[in-house]
Amino acid sequence: MTGLDDERAALARELFDLNSAVHDRAMGLVGPMPTPPDLTMQQLRVLGHVVKQPGIAGHELGTQLGVSAPTASGLVERLVEKGLIARTDDPADRRVRRLHPTETGRDMMREMDSMFGRVLGVVLGVLSVEDLDLLCRGSRAMLDALERARNLQTASVD
Repeated sequence: MTGLDDERAALARELFDLNSAVHDRAMGLVGPMPTPPDLTMQQLRVLGHVVKQPGIAGHELGTQLGVSAPTASGLVERLVEKGLIARTDDPADRRVRRLHPTETGRDMMREMDSMFGRVLGVVLGVLSVEDLDLLCRGSRAMLDALERARNLQTASVD
């Protein structure tokens, strides 16, 4: 069992090193993530929390951000006006408003966060069909692992 653990640890170190090298080269090729000029950093934080936790209540968001309820409400209001977040009533408690990202909000976060997508657009022409197939298989393995990790995380909360 120790040999397997050692092999797993060595592969994990190599994966982190490779990921850092890919990140550095990608940053050199496409630069840092674009930031929308009409959003403040605090608004981006709010949108990020809502995208990560769809259905979060406004008061929960304020607690996570470390701001007062009126401050959180103001930030949310501006994002609602921009069409990035939608509010819905909580069916169990009409006093609570649940926050959900709109498709536009999700798209904005994906665009900002996706150095991979920007880099892939640049290198697509130099990748062989075999390399593309390998990347697709790796992405499917990562999606499967993310789903398993999410299920474990959800099970530990319940």
